[in-house]
Amino acid sequence: MKTQADKKDLFDRDPKHFPTDKKAVEAIVQACVNVELFTIPLYMTTLYSIQGMHQINSSGTAMYKGKLWPGLAPTFRPGSGHKGNIAENEKAFNTIFSVFIEEMLHLQLASNVATALQIKPKFTLLSPKDKDFAWQCYNAESTVLPGIVDFKDCKDWSGDVEYQGLKVKLDDLNYRQNDLFLAIEAPELECKDRIKESEQHNYFPIVPFDKWAPGTPLPMFGSIGHMYQCLWDYMDVEYSDGTKLFDKMYSSYSLQQDLFNTVSKGHPYKEFQELATTVSGLTSDRAKEIIFKLICAITDQGEGAGISKNIRPSNLLQKIQPVNQADYEALKADYPSYNDEGKPAPSSHAYARAAHQDGTFDNGSHDHYERFMEIRKDIESGKIKTWPTWHKEKGLNAWTADDLKTTGYNEDNKNLPTAAEIAAALNRLNNPDNDPDGKKRKATYKQFCEIATGAIAGITTVLDQFWADSSVAFPFPSMGGSGDRLMMCWAVFGQLPDLSVGIQPRVSSKLYHACQGLDLNTVDPDDPNVCASPEVYHNCRGSNSCKAEGGCGFVQLVGQSKSCGASSQIPRGSANGCNIPPPTPGNPAPYSAPGDNMCGSFGGCAVPISASQIYPPFTDANNKPLTGSTMELNDFPAPDFKTTKLDGDVPFKVGDFVYDIAWDAYTKVIESRKQTPPAKPTPSDIRVAFPPST
Repeated sequence: MKTQADKKDLFDRDPKHFPTDKKAVEAIVQACVNVELFTIPLYMTTLYSIQGMHQINSSGTAMYKGKLWPGLAPTFRPGSGHKGNIAENEKAFNTIFSVFIEEMLHLQLASNVATALQIKPKFTLLSPKDKDFAWQCYNAESTVLPGIVDFKDCKDWSGDVEYQGLKVKLDDLNYRQNDLFLAIEAPELECKDRIKESEQHNYFPIVPFDKWAPGTPLPMFGSIGHMYQCLWDYMDVEYSDGTKLFDKMYSSYSLQQDLFNTVSKGHPYKEFQELATTVSGLTSDRAKEIIFKLICAITDQGEGAGISKNIRPSNLLQKIQPVNQADYEALKADYPSYNDEGKPAPSSHAYARAAHQDGTFDNGSHDHYERFMEIRKDIESGKIKTWPTWHKEKGLNAWTADDLKTTGYNEDNKNLPTAAEIAAALNRLNNPDNDPDGKKRKATYKQFCEIATGAIAGITTVLDQFWADSSVAFPFPSMGGSGDRLMMCWAVFGQLPDLSVGIQPRVSSKLYHACQGLDLNTVDPDDPNVCASPEVYHNCRGSNSCKAEGGCGFVQLVGQSKSCGASSQIPRGSANGCNIPPPTPGNPAPYSAPGDNMCGSFGGCAVPISASQIYPPFTDANNKPLTGSTMELNDFPAPDFKTTKLDGDVPFKVGDFVYDIAWDAYTKVIESRKQTPPAKPTPSDIRVAFPPST
């Protein structure tokens, strides 16, 4: 049997194998992207199943002072937070949150390796468009960790995990779900030991792969670490004619993206002070060295051991090397926090990423496997409460106004839904009136699942462009928006957000709308009280698909394609092929109205618009603080829905309600058609229950 000691296969290889070797590298890199992406919705779903409440004050203002919303957030000093939050819940949330963030880092690193090797990574293979973006890799019958292992091939027990009956499914935080997480992050020795002897021949392939042909499935790797080991070994291949596989694939001009080590006014420090997170403008030898360090960072943070020439199995988990740890002081500066009065406070985000489960700072020195082992202790203690447990204990109509209040609560702003109104909306969504057979509840639950699937699709579809087009910005804060949607399903129903429920397919000849009543399609109008077109759910500007799908109220400069964070100026008439009209004479309104944006990535965000969404403080293009401005008006008349710029504009100011401004813009468009606007609808329960974006 061939072993990795057969160096001739790696260092004196016949050049005729290069086309196949290149295809193998492309397939392995995509497998790396797939498995890193696979963990993110999985960990997020369990993360937001943990019961608790949070305040919205991240904008540095006190717009929502004293108001609580369902769902936990990273907590500084777990156990000292708001009422109803217990220390074990907050510590568990912090721990899983830290893993989730590092999985985002791993996805970035794998994607940068891909583009450095002139490979375009794909982010919708696990939730494809032709399947309505449904995630079918998670289900109650699945035993397959994509590309890594089929748990049916595992022994009943291995190390700390019982593999018999283990399913790859979405679930709340419970003992068996935590077993799944341990199985994903398992160290190399345990991964080798867990495979039945009769199935060993199907796992842990040796590079170069025997009898593999492009277009056929890759062999199962057995562990995430071994997958990266195979990539490492292929990049080491040298041919007998003196050429090297890496040199033939590497491009020093590749598009590299970075969410962690960029430096800007709002993100003053690199989070990883000693780790290069991009590969660009380097010689081939230097680039290969950096890529190997990136691979070591991924495996070091996950299973607790970096890759050497061959992974050396060890029963001992290793402390993560300092080079692969985030810098706590940098995190504090990069992610400022605020108290309930909008004043600076200790950084809960930084604390969650740099604090150990027992509340002491460890600066990320414990790997993912160790963190999930600590979670197990909390689960075994019986002190962690999830939303399903909370609902079981409280029963129907569980929500009360007191659940949604904390210190400083008042009702001075008469337009904000009160705590009592929000509690009533939460209860009605789970227990509708006149619903003896449960059809209304089932339909609403399905809608929440579609909302969750659509919110994540709004991210993955942008990622497909992000590593291919430098003008596309990463919708990073929309990860929080997706979390809101996952969490709200748990909080309202006590049931998981089923991401295998796809969003409804679009019809190309139809104009969709972003929120309740804002339907410009007069040819075939939807029910005016529908919260948003069921085909349209997104949670961040930049992840909306096309015109008339804005929302939320993060004011958006016309002519900018902006995905929540950094923006890039796009000339009118050329943005993503959209028909953006040229500037009009005079001084056109500088912002695009919510629900009235002219094309994808030009609108606001968060469909549907929360009834509590208020315009926060904002700045102009030169970062000068503003208290108000104006928004332009656009129409999209049938039958071709071509963008038409209208005369006039819509004024708005900080503190205005976003839906009110959206309705003002909508009525002006309807009036321009010489039609009478309908009556403004009462906010739907979904709009009342959903938290505002921040």
